[in-house]
This record gives sequence, C-alpha cells and structure tokens, in this order.
Amino acid sequence: MNYYLLEDNVVQQRRIQQIIESCQVFDQPISLLEALKADKLAKVILLDLEIRTVENVGLNVAKMIRQFDTMSQIIIVTTHSEMLEQGLKYHIGMIDFIDKAQSEILFTKRLLSAVTEAEQQIRLQSGTQSELITLPNGKKSESINLNDVIYMTSSQSQSHQLTVCCERKNIQIRTPVKSLPKLHQNFIQIHAAYVVNKSKVVAFDGQTNTVQLNNGVLLPCARKYLKSMRQLF
Repeated sequence: MNYYLLEDNVVQQRRIQQIIESCQVFDQPISLLEALKADKLAKVILLDLEIRTVENVGLNVAKMIRQFDTMSQIIIVTTHSEMLEQGLKYHIGMIDFIDKAQSEILFTKRLLSAVTEAEQQIRLQSGTQSELITLPNGKKSESINLNDVIYMTSSQSQSHQLTVCCERKNIQIRTPVKSLPKLHQNFIQIHAAYVVNKSKVVAFDGQTNTVQLNNGVLLPCARKYLKSMRQLF
C-alpha cells in the first residue's frame, strides 16, 4: 500500500515521516495530483489544509482527488481544527480530521489509528483480508499483518540479522533468511539476501533478472531462483 502526504512545512513533513516512514511527500498540489493519477491502486492520502498560507487548499485538492479516485482513503492533518465543520460539507469521505497542535504522543496515536482504519477500509473494498503472521526474532517473535510485509533482506555483515520492509516502517528481526519461505506460501526467496511477498511483486524483467515491488523498489533475482519467479509471470 502506498502513502502520500501534501505538506509544505518541512518540520511537519519530517514529523509525519517518522511515523509513516514510506510516506511520499509533496509540497505542491499539482505534483501530488499527478502522482496520484499515475498510481492506479487504492492508497492512503494525508492532506494539510493550508499550503502556502492558503487555508482551504487541502479541501479543494481532496475534491479534485474524488473526481478520479473514490477508493483511496483521505486523512486531513492540520492546525485549523476549526475547519472540521467546513470539511464535512465538502463530502470527501475523510477517515479523520487530526489536529497537529496535539502533543506528540496523542498526535502519533491518533495518526496511527487513522492510518490503520484507512488500510482496513481499502482491504475491505478490495476483498483482501488481513492475516496475522508470526516472524521469529531470536528467542522472541514479532506478529505482523501479512499484507504489510513487502520484502525482507539480510544484513551484509550479519546474515541472521534481517530487515523486514513493511508498508509503513521497517522492523528488525534475527533469523536465517532460508527459514522465511517456510513461514507462509506468499514468501518466496529470490536471492541469498532477499525474500519477497509474492502479492507485492508487480513486474519481473527477464532481461536484467530484476523484480519490481509495489513500492517501486527493484531487487535482483539470482539464477537459482529464476524458475520460481518466472512461474509467477
């Protein structure tokens, strides 16, 4: 799942990216709209109301988005909490209207809750259900939604130290790479250092032996795994 943010304040951009690491940031409505039109999948869109001191830009952008995209979920993130009533009149189907003036703890909790609800709505609309899986992490374990996992990669210096690249942020676990495909049928190994979630693979280039994932990342596919990858396409 992809995440987009319209925000012209650098401090607020960084603040939100610390919560949603994979969020793509735009400070101009036109460039955001172009990116959204190019992305045909349902996505989570966060909009600030005030851009370049113009207070209602975010709501106008939301109305334009709804002209070509009714599936994506919109979250308003703003300092203008007094505009909630006006926002409701725009009928943009927003998930939440979040005040940026809240404390960091409350803001983070509210934003994560809104994003989780947005993701659930998108999955319901697309007919996909969340499935919780357990990833081994040394003597402990990490539980995560299968749909959130994009790919997993090992550290160059420590093969058992893995990074799980998820839709919103990355997590670290400790387990051998070769153990991952046994955890779920959606996990497929494509390289000594990479295991991908098959549902996140959007393309395979047989000329360069590269796998493209839904977040735009390109990963190499080693020769010994080419056959299994070609079977997907």
